[in-house]
Amino acid sequence: MDCLLRAPVDDPPVTPPTSRLGALRHAARRGLPKAAAAGATSWLLRHRTAPAVRGWVPGSGSRVRAGPLAVRTLGVGRSATVLLHGITGTGEAFGAGFDTLANDGRLIIPDVLGFGASLDPHRDDFCLPAHLDALDSMATALDLDGVPLIVAGHSMGALLALHWAAHRPQVRRVVTFNAPLYRTSDEADHHIRAMGVLEGLFALETPLARWTCAWMCEHRDAAQWISVAISPQWPIPLARLGVGHTWPAYLGGMNAIIRSPSWRSALQRLVDRGVPVCMVNGARDAVPVPGLVDQLADEVPAIETRTHPQAGHDLPITYATWCARLLAS
Repeated sequence: MDCLLRAPVDDPPVTPPTSRLGALRHAARRGLPKAAAAGATSWLLRHRTAPAVRGWVPGSGSRVRAGPLAVRTLGVGRSATVLLHGITGTGEAFGAGFDTLANDGRLIIPDVLGFGASLDPHRDDFCLPAHLDALDSMATALDLDGVPLIVAGHSMGALLALHWAAHRPQVRRVVTFNAPLYRTSDEADHHIRAMGVLEGLFALETPLARWTCAWMCEHRDAAQWISVAISPQWPIPLARLGVGHTWPAYLGGMNAIIRSPSWRSALQRLVDRGVPVCMVNGARDAVPVPGLVDQLADEVPAIETRTHPQAGHDLPITYATWCARLLAS
């Protein structure tokens, strides 16, 4: 009877168990927007404070085709200055800070063979003679044969400047910025790895580097923006242009020019002709061999050196006006 008279008791509400996977998904949905916002803020901060971003402005002039090369030109006169960019770069690296060099003559800034607007996806030969032939064709197309020249280059372009000037008798002066002057290929590899983990993985000839470069060639538009995302220290136009090459072009520049000690013979030919060579480095640059340019200057009176106290390997981009004044002097 007690059982019949007792008031019914409702069962307690049943809470469905929450799975660990569901909790993780919920946390991810809440955390991802915060992580993305934090990442974007960090990128913007690094980008806006980067010396290269603050120091670079796009250059002016006309873009023309000269032989196999795309070239930016400005100025007129009976002499000319030719600027050669580094590996993975383009002539756009020499921004508006160098335009003042056109006040007293012509300024010629090519995208070297296989890079930027001189990209050639059907070409496999990017050895040193191919680069020099391309520059010779450019000179002929622009009526530079016999014109007094100042030739300058940055990084790989510095080595090209030495080699090209060595067989152009009208060159009156050579200036190298951040030249990777290596006496052996092993020494080159050591200094490239010293630049950082990513440089060690992607700058040298590895399966990962080959695969990455092939993927970029197939998805170049996407690769441009990936380059921007991982390179907040660079101006956005330069970061996008940094993927404008093929694997053969990159490998030719790295193995035939940067990892080769042939620069020594080119430098000797210039010295024998009495052509002054100014070698310029940044105090914070890990690419050059420490003390090597000073040693060369001690041995050869025709070589002089300059060091920018704050610059790294991006010296012509970050301190363009300083570099232009040195060239003009």
